Amino acid sequence: MCYDLKASLEAQKSRAQRSGNLNAIQDIETLLRKHTPLPKSHISGFSHPVLGLYTNECPDTISLGRWGLVPQWFQGPLEALKFNTLNARAESMFEKAAFAQASEQHRGLLFIDGFYEHQHRSWGVCPHFIYRKDQKPMALACICAPLPSDGTSPQMLSFSIVTIKANALMSDIHNNPKIKEARMPLILSHEMEAQWLALSDVSLSSGLSEKFIEKSQDIALNAHSVAPLRKKAINLPVDYDASEPFDYSKSENTWDLFSGLN
Repeated sequence: MCYDLKASLEAQKSRAQRSGNLNAIQDIETLLRKHTPLPKSHISGFSHPVLGLYTNECPDTISLGRWGLVPQWFQGPLEALKFNTLNARAESMFEKAAFAQASEQHRGLLFIDGFYEHQHRSWGVCPHFIYRKDQKPMALACICAPLPSDGTSPQMLSFSIVTIKANALMSDIHNNPKIKEARMPLILSHEMEAQWLALSDVSLSSGLSEKFIEKSQDIALNAHSVAPLRKKAINLPVDYDASEPFDYSKSENTWDLFSGLN
């Protein structure tokens, strides 16, 4: 699963920066600063934040997307959507009613610094920050759906992050005993980005090939433990970077799963 992220303006602009179009890059930063919470070291999907996406319709500039896909057939206020669409499983998204249309017609790329996952240990839960070993921005595969426009704000999308079976590193971290299988987001290399956005690519038109998934699983990642993401028992500065390493070895004897550090 992938419910917690770190995203900076630099990461979100990174695809546009490849083109060297300084005017476009400035426009993107202005848009992000106005409509998103960026930069932020910890973003929870459950708050349904607005982030920048590069889509198959507009692959070279930023579109705004609300995390948590809203199917185009859904009628009613967004808060009335009761099922979780923060993630979409690659194995079933082409068949599930909530995701099928978006999987076939609207795909996107979300550029982030890294993501967080919780590892279960004998004494409690230990969150980890996962990032590319080369420390480059991480491109996550997304599926998108347009939201109704109010006519005054920029066109807004909604999106889900696509997940796949975990690689060895993520299998060790995402070890929740309550889940059937460890998961990880579908991370894309530079070469994979174009293939993901090309809806005409036969190999991705009705499901992801094993080869495509393996390429994602083979991207080199690093990880380290971080301070609790949802605990208030640790007194940290308001501007504390949630992705900073945190040493639990000194705290294991005073750690409680439900209340945090005693």
